[in-house]
Amino acid sequence: MCGIAGVLDLAGLRMVPEGIVQRMAQALVHRGPDEEGYLQRPGLALASRRLSIVGLADGRQPIANEDQSVQVVFNGELFDYVEKRAELAGRGHRLVTHCDTEIIPHLWEENQEGMFERLRGQFAVALWDVRRHQLTLGRDRFGICPLYWTRQGDWLLFASEIKGLLASGMVPAKPNLRGIDHMFTFTAMPGPVTCFEGVQLLPAGHYLQITPGNEGGAAPSTSAPTGRWTSPIRATRTREETLASWWMISSKCC
Repeated sequence: MCGIAGVLDLAGLRMVPEGIVQRMAQALVHRGPDEEGYLQRPGLALASRRLSIVGLADGRQPIANEDQSVQVVFNGELFDYVEKRAELAGRGHRLVTHCDTEIIPHLWEENQEGMFERLRGQFAVALWDVRRHQLTLGRDRFGICPLYWTRQGDWLLFASEIKGLLASGMVPAKPNLRGIDHMFTFTAMPGPVTCFEGVQLLPAGHYLQITPGNEGGAAPSTSAPTGRWTSPIRATRTREETLASWWMISSKCC
């Protein structure tokens, strides 16, 4: 388990106010006690709190491709990264770590949004494409790894947990009555609504893309605000077959 967070200026290239992304990362230290990493440049700040499991010595995030044009912070695990790494190296990519995260910027170079279909694992990822000047947030098919986001004026913030957003000092802790109703009604929060006003959970199997406006006040644009990258799961058995299967299982357990 790791934690990621970030802040994006939607209106231009203002520096993220000092200390904000560090506070967000500190609020996630329980998710990643081993090391922290930051990327800060005009208009953008990314943070990672890492629990080191794969690539212990050289997996510090953010991780980039060869020319630093794609920067990634990542929470999760990719199950076939060894095979993907070998395939990428065979196609001429230069990988310099032993961490599963490193295959992501290289797969993005080849496939852009189609990259998500090639990832096998559980993940929440934030990717900054320098050439596109675009931030992409994405989650795995089943939503195992959480990712929350909010827009506050001309700033977009995201984090692995809502407490990371609140720690920024830019997100007011206002209750969302609809979200609270969902919690007491369903005892779960499938999203995108949450218990906090203005805070959304990125749905499983979806991505969010943000292209900030230019300096001078141009409005930001969004490409597929919550674009689905994976097909919805469909039942392969009838209701009667499913009930019969559960009956057999429960009978054996008794």
